Amino acid sequence: MEQNTKEGRQRLRDGYIEMAEQMQPNAFVTLATNGSGDLHEMTRLIGKFCGMMDRELLGHKWHTLPAEERTDGIFFIEHTKTNIHAHGLLKFPDCPDADLSVLTAFKWSRLTRAGETNFQPIYDAGGVAGYCTKEMQSFSFDGDQVVLVRQFMKH
Repeated sequence: MEQNTKEGRQRLRDGYIEMAEQMQPNAFVTLATNGSGDLHEMTRLIGKFCGMMDRELLGHKWHTLPAEERTDGIFFIEHTKTNIHAHGLLKFPDCPDADLSVLTAFKWSRLTRAGETNFQPIYDAGGVAGYCTKEMQSFSFDGDQVVLVRQFMKH
């Protein structure tokens, strides 16, 4: 961050809250590893998780679909030194027959073995985004703690 001031961090936080609202997410997902880990490993796991979800929801050619038809959203990684976990505001593809809560738990468990999930529908994206961005108020916040799902997409 160019200027790590209280005002600068608040502007950044406000921008991410607005961005999350504009994405119109339909789910709030928390992914925890229940162990120590680092930021880059958590980012890698998030990318794998999103790919696994899309494959399950969209079929084996999920990666050839345009971004607008795939899972999209933003994750905020917290507690990078102890009990690392990520809060995600996600817009899953419309798949009425899928139990996204169960699928989330199953796929994350396959990736982490001891990990836990929390899945909730979103009714107030701004409020949830405010909760997810709370660590941005800290001087020690690292921009790499924000993960856009689209950063894993090839097109």
